[in-house]
Amino acid sequence: MKKQALKPVKNRAQIVEAPTPRTSYILLLLAYTVIPVFLPNLEAIDSNGLKFLALSIINLLCFLFLMMVNEEKNKPGPIQLFFRTRIGFAYTLFIAVILLSFTKAINMGEAFITFSMYFSVFAAALNLSVILRSDKRYLRLISIVLAFVLIADCIAVFYNILLYITNQIGTIEDIKSAYTNKNILAAAIFIKMVFSFWLLIYENGWVKKVGYFSLCCAFLAIFFLSARAFYYGSFLLLTSVIAFMLIHNFRNKTLQPFKVHGLVIGAIMMALLIFTITQRYLYPKNGDKYNISFTQRISQVNNNVSDAWRIGAWKNSILLFKKDPLLGIGIGNWKISALEYENKQKNHSTYLVRNHNDFIQVFTETGIFGGLLFISLFVLIGLNFLLAFFKKEPDEDLLKLLFIPAFGVALYSIDAFFNFPAERPEIQSLFALLLAAGIAYSPLTYNLSFLSPQSRIKNLKSKLLLTRVWYAFYIIILIGCSYVFSLYFKSQKLQQLIESDFASGAPHYNSSLFLNGLPVIPTVSSLGVEPLVVSVARYMMMEGKFRESISLLLPDKSSPWDSRREFFLANSYNKLRKKDSALYFAKKAVEIRPHYFTNVNFLCGLLIENSRKKEAILILQDYVTTEKYSKEPWLILAGLYREIGDTIKAENTFNEAIKYLPSEKDHILKIAGKK
Repeated sequence: MKKQALKPVKNRAQIVEAPTPRTSYILLLLAYTVIPVFLPNLEAIDSNGLKFLALSIINLLCFLFLMMVNEEKNKPGPIQLFFRTRIGFAYTLFIAVILLSFTKAINMGEAFITFSMYFSVFAAALNLSVILRSDKRYLRLISIVLAFVLIADCIAVFYNILLYITNQIGTIEDIKSAYTNKNILAAAIFIKMVFSFWLLIYENGWVKKVGYFSLCCAFLAIFFLSARAFYYGSFLLLTSVIAFMLIHNFRNKTLQPFKVHGLVIGAIMMALLIFTITQRYLYPKNGDKYNISFTQRISQVNNNVSDAWRIGAWKNSILLFKKDPLLGIGIGNWKISALEYENKQKNHSTYLVRNHNDFIQVFTETGIFGGLLFISLFVLIGLNFLLAFFKKEPDEDLLKLLFIPAFGVALYSIDAFFNFPAERPEIQSLFALLLAAGIAYSPLTYNLSFLSPQSRIKNLKSKLLLTRVWYAFYIIILIGCSYVFSLYFKSQKLQQLIESDFASGAPHYNSSLFLNGLPVIPTVSSLGVEPLVVSVARYMMMEGKFRESISLLLPDKSSPWDSRREFFLANSYNKLRKKDSALYFAKKAVEIRPHYFTNVNFLCGLLIENSRKKEAILILQDYVTTEKYSKEPWLILAGLYREIGDTIKAENTFNEAIKYLPSEKDHILKIAGKK
């Protein structure tokens, strides 16, 4: 059946199909779709740096190309139409608010990197909106491509499940394919399901079959990956799509699409059956926490440790938001500032360096206006779809085009509510595509009259100059993003060297390699909150360069609530026999992280060396009042009581230790000399 061009709609940029799609546009769409996903990490500690670098370079090249082939001299061209939509305008304001939040950032390096991530997605959405607006066939093409990519992702999952069944991999958590980890793979599969639904609902022939097959594979892969958030998401997706189709079919007085309902429900039931049989009869009987049934995985919501940590991070974000609700704490600085509260709650060094809720994190980092503008992107896309859907005489072509962005951002929001897709280039390339589709098919609201032929700027040369100035400014930002990501990637490669070197148990690199090689940003670990100078200082200390390590650590303020700077300063001063300075920084380390026993133990050791045992006793007494379930502090405290001759308190301390640690009773009695 011959495809019909879209009907012109009032206040919407008309889409006029060329005789044949542009090969250059097809290649650009493929670049955005494939490159950010399948690039390897190239021996970096994380693949994000290289993938965001690739995305920023694609943005720059694509924008230069679009600028050359599309812009007209006497009126706003396709690029400028982006800013004439409510979504594009709100997105631009959101980027501006992010820039304002820089004024509150503690760590400017993290602010620059995170801003570059957000701006790269913004630039990708702008470029893709120009392409998608030029011809509706590009949306169909990219949907088919993504359906095949989805099938490939699912096949990778099935292959790895086979390896798991045959004990060639130890846990389902190791399944990641071309993605960074299992959860990103699950998110990528989940979000791409919207394209499969679209093909199943709106296409015919082999394309419809591809949509259905990819959808079946996706449901099965989600079950195999034990991705709990996407279990809920799949249910919401299914119910919302079926509700849409039922209402749509009722209004159009047709029963034919009910066949689609049966196919979708059948796909889910078949996927659940295959998963249940495989899990029950073929999975190895091991202690893998993901080797549990569908119902067991769903029920973990109330007793899972990661859920408690996530909720704790959300509560800390509220405290941070209250500090500055207008401008926030600074883009990219959540992981730096959250330590102020986490240190008061944890006795270990495992931190959630991401909020696990992008909506809350955006509010915390950029303030109330940034958070509302971010949410408005989702609301406006959904509103456009609902207005088109409930229109008395809906434009079916427009409704078809708005289906993908509306349901797509809804799926993305589920991932964003439980995880942190804003830092995943694999997911951000899809998010940019969804936003671009929502913007490309949105009503044109703003006139940009200063660029129109009827504007008060009558001189054509002045108009051209104004346009070129903002183009030049925009290109400079794109180049800046690429530069930031090049530094980020270089640092990640050196961070991987450091991590693997220390993990070997016998570090052998020289400190000068990292002292001279680490770029100016980032200043903290990509996967944590530890200042990178601490790693360099550790090498210096192993080389006996204690004064040099002190000179390196003293001026560092990159992560003020991470106590490793103070801990290694104390160690370095102690090696130089400067006891007062060592004690000063050891106390600072305990003040920053009072529940971390490594800091407390080191301080107590220094006090004991300086014949200040009573002070060490007071510190340990305070520690065990809150941290009762660790054996070592109790034994050290009891030993100190013995050393100062207070046998009664020593006896009471041993008894208290047994009370809170009954499983250690025999060992404690042995140390106490009673067994």
